[in-house]
Amino acid sequence: MRKYLLVAAACLAFGAVDLAVPAQAQDTGTKMTPQRQKMKDCAVKWKEEKAEKHVSGRAAYRDFMRGCLKG
Repeated sequence: MRKYLLVAAACLAFGAVDLAVPAQAQDTGTKMTPQRQKMKDCAVKWKEEKAEKHVSGRAAYRDFMRGCLKG
Protein backbone atom coordinates (compact mmCIF):
# COMPACT_ATOMS: atom_id res chain seq x y z
CA MET A 1 0.00 0.00 0.00
CA ARG A 2 2.82 2.41 0.82
CA LYS A 3 4.40 1.62 -2.52
CA TYR A 4 1.28 2.80 -4.35
CA LEU A 5 1.10 5.99 -2.31
CA LEU A 6 4.74 6.71 -3.06
CA VAL A 7 4.20 6.17 -6.78
CA ALA A 8 1.08 8.35 -6.73
CA ALA A 9 2.91 11.12 -4.86
CA ALA A 10 5.80 10.99 -7.33
CA CYS A 11 3.40 11.22 -10.28
CA LEU A 12 1.67 14.22 -8.74
CA ALA A 13 4.97 15.91 -8.02
CA PHE A 14 6.23 15.46 -11.57
CA GLY A 15 2.87 16.57 -12.92
CA ALA A 16 3.04 19.78 -10.90
CA VAL A 17 6.55 20.49 -12.16
CA ASP A 18 5.47 19.78 -15.72
CA LEU A 19 2.64 22.31 -15.42
CA ALA A 20 4.88 24.95 -13.85
CA VAL A 21 7.56 24.96 -16.56
CA PRO A 22 5.39 26.15 -19.48
CA ALA A 23 4.02 28.99 -17.34
CA GLN A 24 7.55 30.25 -16.74
CA ALA A 25 8.42 29.92 -20.41
CA GLN A 26 5.36 31.95 -21.37
CA ASP A 27 6.28 34.76 -18.97
CA THR A 28 9.58 35.45 -20.73
CA GLY A 29 8.06 35.00 -24.17
CA THR A 30 10.01 36.35 -27.09
CA LYS A 31 10.57 39.77 -25.53
CA MET A 32 14.20 40.78 -25.72
CA THR A 33 15.38 43.01 -22.88
CA PRO A 34 17.96 45.67 -23.76
CA GLN A 35 20.64 43.76 -21.82
CA ARG A 36 19.91 40.50 -23.67
CA GLN A 37 19.96 42.30 -27.01
CA LYS A 38 23.30 43.87 -26.14
CA MET A 39 24.71 40.46 -25.17
CA LYS A 40 23.43 39.00 -28.43
CA ASP A 41 25.07 41.79 -30.43
CA CYS A 42 28.34 41.36 -28.52
CA ALA A 43 28.29 37.62 -29.20
CA VAL A 44 28.13 38.33 -32.94
CA LYS A 45 31.01 40.79 -32.59
CA TRP A 46 32.99 38.18 -30.63
CA LYS A 47 32.61 35.66 -33.46
CA GLU A 48 33.94 38.24 -35.90
CA GLU A 49 36.83 39.18 -33.61
CA LYS A 50 37.65 35.53 -33.00
CA ALA A 51 37.82 34.76 -36.71
CA GLU A 52 39.72 37.93 -37.57
CA LYS A 53 42.35 37.88 -34.84
CA HIS A 54 42.44 34.11 -34.18
CA VAL A 55 41.90 34.52 -30.45
CA SER A 56 40.31 31.95 -28.21
CA GLY A 57 39.95 31.02 -24.60
CA ARG A 58 37.83 31.96 -21.69
CA ALA A 59 40.00 34.87 -20.57
CA ALA A 60 39.97 36.47 -24.03
CA TYR A 61 36.19 35.99 -24.29
CA ARG A 62 35.58 37.53 -20.88
CA ASP A 63 37.83 40.51 -21.59
CA PHE A 64 36.12 41.11 -24.91
CA MET A 65 32.60 40.79 -23.47
CA ARG A 66 33.45 43.03 -20.53
CA GLY A 67 34.59 45.77 -22.87
CA CYS A 68 31.76 45.27 -25.32
CA LEU A 69 29.03 45.37 -22.68
CA LYS A 70 30.45 48.51 -21.06
CA GLY A 71 30.76 50.47 -24.23
